[in-house]
Amino acid sequence: MKNLISALLLFFICSAQTCSSQDEPNVVSNEYESCCGTQPVEFTSGKAYAYVPNVFTPNGDNINDVFMPYVNEDVLEVRAFTILSAKGDTIVFQRPFFNYKDINEYAWKGVRSDGSRYTGLFKYKMQILNSERVLKIVEGQACVIQCGTDAKVFKSKEGCFYPVQAAKNGTLDKSISIAEKDCF
Repeated sequence: MKNLISALLLFFICSAQTCSSQDEPNVVSNEYESCCGTQPVEFTSGKAYAYVPNVFTPNGDNINDVFMPYVNEDVLEVRAFTILSAKGDTIVFQRPFFNYKDINEYAWKGVRSDGSRYTGLFKYKMQILNSERVLKIVEGQACVIQCGTDAKVFKSKEGCFYPVQAAKNGTLDKSISIAEKDCF
């Protein structure tokens, strides 16, 4: 009987230690907590349309790698294309105008001016001149997703719209697959 009690006591002690180590919470980053679903992604001014994605993944796979506005033919110009830190106190990237003929130079690739990668929430501002010569300020927030363990939250996150979902007419096409397989 003494051996049985000792064995049971040993079993309970071992079980308690195993359970307590399994119950330790996993550390989850809240870096992406404010991403997706809170800001508009489509803007209009007369007949001019602009779609601005609210997430992108600059991981070098040529899918969703750059952040920029997608516009229709009634947008004559995009001016003062500016990316700011999440607090809005630091300019991270800026172009006086956006040249669609040289996306490589004018689209943001998720990198600060010092060459370091930016992660998480950021703010953007730009001016859009439509074909009626009306200038509209477009601003909002979006997120840079650096692919990795923390990015898995985007598999099920609602309200995320990616660059590949830009329709040719400067609007969002939710029926287009995000095509991002390597990141998540």
